[in-house]
Amino acid sequence: MEEPRVDWTLCNIVEMVPGRLSGAPVLKNTRLPVDAILTNYDAGLEPEQVAAIFEVAVADVRTILAFREKELARPA
Repeated sequence: MEEPRVDWTLCNIVEMVPGRLSGAPVLKNTRLPVDAILTNYDAGLEPEQVAAIFEVAVADVRTILAFREKELARPA
């Protein structure tokens, strides 16, 4: 599940569009929820596997993971 402290509006490859998946954070220009990427990675898949499953660039998966890590490291 998505961590509430992550402000996805600051990630340049994520967008939240009203009416698209109820405004959930998605990979830009897709309907792929960020949460789907995070859930699969957290379940033990490697970034390359996650990218292959969803047919997206490995770099995008890595960017999302790195952004989450950076956000969660920020003081609350």
